[in-house]
Amino acid sequence: MRHYLRIMGNVNNDNLGMVGAVRQQALKFSDLARAEKHGKREDESSQRRRVRDDGPLIYGSIDLAAARARHMDGVKQSGRTACIHALVQFPTGLIDGTDPDQQLKMLHHTVRFLNKFHGGDAVFAARLDRDEKGRHTVDAFLLPKYDYRYKDGRIVKKASVSKFSKEHARAMYHKTDKKTGKPILDPRTGKPIPRDDTRAQGSALQSAFFEYLRDEMGLDRVMPPQRKKFTVMDRLEPEEYGLLKDRQRFRELAQNFSKADKIARTRNKRCAEENSHEAKSLELKNAALSAERKHFTEERLAFEKFAAQRLATMEEREANLRRSAKTVRNAIISSGLGVSRSLNKILDQAFESQDVR
Repeated sequence: MRHYLRIMGNVNNDNLGMVGAVRQQALKFSDLARAEKHGKREDESSQRRRVRDDGPLIYGSIDLAAARARHMDGVKQSGRTACIHALVQFPTGLIDGTDPDQQLKMLHHTVRFLNKFHGGDAVFAARLDRDEKGRHTVDAFLLPKYDYRYKDGRIVKKASVSKFSKEHARAMYHKTDKKTGKPILDPRTGKPIPRDDTRAQGSALQSAFFEYLRDEMGLDRVMPPQRKKFTVMDRLEPEEYGLLKDRQRFRELAQNFSKADKIARTRNKRCAEENSHEAKSLELKNAALSAERKHFTEERLAFEKFAAQRLATMEEREANLRRSAKTVRNAIISSGLGVSRSLNKILDQAFESQDVR
């Protein structure tokens, strides 16, 4: 726990109470057992911190080992880490830690944020202690799970401590040259080489939590966490260039920017809803036109079929009439009576009219 307190103490006094923070640490199984004992108030440190008799708010179970076993049932794990312990600190100046409803919201938002950051299925237990002096901190225990697909189509459920943290880090940060500070490019692709080291993972986590507090919880006055000071080895990382800018810019403009950004997001959301409504309306109109076009096509095809059948019937009748006329002429000739010139002319005209048709 000392490790957490040392890191979280690096907050500028001007932003005190306006900043949230979240830290993660990989636990061994022995660490998990100690954490369970601490949560059950069976160790000395938990008794020393106790200032009231309020019980904790719990998500999942306080029996961490059993909760982890249920969470990992049928899951293959990469590595031997028991789980991740996340310590989530909410802004003390923006949330009333004495309000039971706010306490419950902090617990639920912790689970929701960590699941969202770690792929959707990660947290198996969380706890907000209410018997200590501070009531803005949530302890969460998680092991991110995901579906792994083999080439043959089989899908296996796996768990990884750093899979999603590295993905977020690679999406946000790139390696830079120590001397020039410029991005290092991949010689094959020509694109900057992404970073997924622990520092980049931590920075991505902090940025994601700040955005969650601002966007999901609606804390307009929340301030972004200031970047930590760096060692000589990484003094030329991009974070160094942002250090002074953070102190000069974020302290004065972050609140105004957050309000303007919220207005813009609200406007964009409204425009998106209007566009969606218009798109649905156009889709309905297109569907109606398609149905009408289909109906017209069916009627045209039926008419063409009817016309073709009628034409065939007429041609057959005309052919029968021609055969009948020839039969009459031949019968008259065969009888020896002969065919008058006027009748012969009429029959020839009938044959000619049949040929023309």
